Amino acid sequence: MTDAGKISEGSSYDVVVIGAGPVGENVADRARAAGLTTAVVESELVGGECSYWACMPSKALLRPVVARADARRVPGLSAAVQGPLDVGAVLAKRDEETSHWKDDGQVAWLESVGADVHRGTGRLTGPREVTVTAPDGTERRLTARHAVAVCTGTRAVVPALPGIAEARPWTSREATSAKEAPGRLVVVGGGVVGVEMATAWQALGSEVTLLIRGGGLLPKMEPFAGELVADALREAGATIRTGVSVTALQRPAPDGPVTVELDDGDRVEADEILFATGRAPRTDELGLETIGLEPGSWLTVDDSCLVEGTDWLYAVGDVNHRALLTHQGKYQARIAGAAIAARAAKAPVDHRPPGVLTRPPPTTRPCPRSSSPTPRPRPSA
Repeated sequence: MTDAGKISEGSSYDVVVIGAGPVGENVADRARAAGLTTAVVESELVGGECSYWACMPSKALLRPVVARADARRVPGLSAAVQGPLDVGAVLAKRDEETSHWKDDGQVAWLESVGADVHRGTGRLTGPREVTVTAPDGTERRLTARHAVAVCTGTRAVVPALPGIAEARPWTSREATSAKEAPGRLVVVGGGVVGVEMATAWQALGSEVTLLIRGGGLLPKMEPFAGELVADALREAGATIRTGVSVTALQRPAPDGPVTVELDDGDRVEADEILFATGRAPRTDELGLETIGLEPGSWLTVDDSCLVEGTDWLYAVGDVNHRALLTHQGKYQARIAGAAIAARAAKAPVDHRPPGVLTRPPPTTRPCPRSSSPTPRPRPSA
């Protein structure tokens, strides 16, 4: 260990991955499968947003809501499912699905494939160089012989409004991890996060009001999709107001209600307010300026997720803004991992193996086989 503020000379790896969500895990897995030494740097929980604050907890909250709605449409069954949901049981199942916000299992998985996990905040400090600041303030420098993969994802965007700090608004993280249903919940935004959380918390007993700046829900989908979701939310008891914007917030008492001021002069009072108003890349504190890139920007990549203008930096998943979806990020991770391995072996990245329809069916392989003698487990998230 070193004194805080001093950088110790760390280790050299073939690949350094910043971010241990599903995307980073899959990049590390592919790199290790090709026999490349790999370090994974994570500042929070190994498993990332999907496992603890997005996909897993949100679907755990929504599953009983959807199951009950489906059952109510089945003749002969609907009468048996007219009662309220067991909120405590739903939240307990949500906690189970997130492993109670503990990442021991996913750390063990990464270690089982041979990756080294470094706890702390990773920051680029030069080409192929990542400095990791540990929770105790000590710093360690990691160098990458072949590639650094940025898999840091995105963060929720909260608008800079008067009173926003005192209001302590929810983002998607608080909405998926809340320990109880608020009596009244205002949801600002009608995209996927907004409508999913409105659906979940309305069913769990909250009085939900959605405030939409545009003309309807789910604006990136066909209009009828948003209309159907709006009809279902209204039928469940939610209020939807379109064509309005929030101008200011007031929460005079820390434990008191929040007053939401609107641009039409009206006010809405709630116990909690959720801003589901978009995402921004987690690149503002990544050290991009040390390699000539703009901090806080989306990273533009080619089809192998190699950042434009570099031959060693990869941006994989949400951070490259191609498709902000976990399954798409994992798909990109497998591509990026294979590309890193191919370039490390000086093999062609655009190799197209021929198919020979004989028995057995031979093909060609551009990358070296894994040095691992036994099959390895796959990422769980």
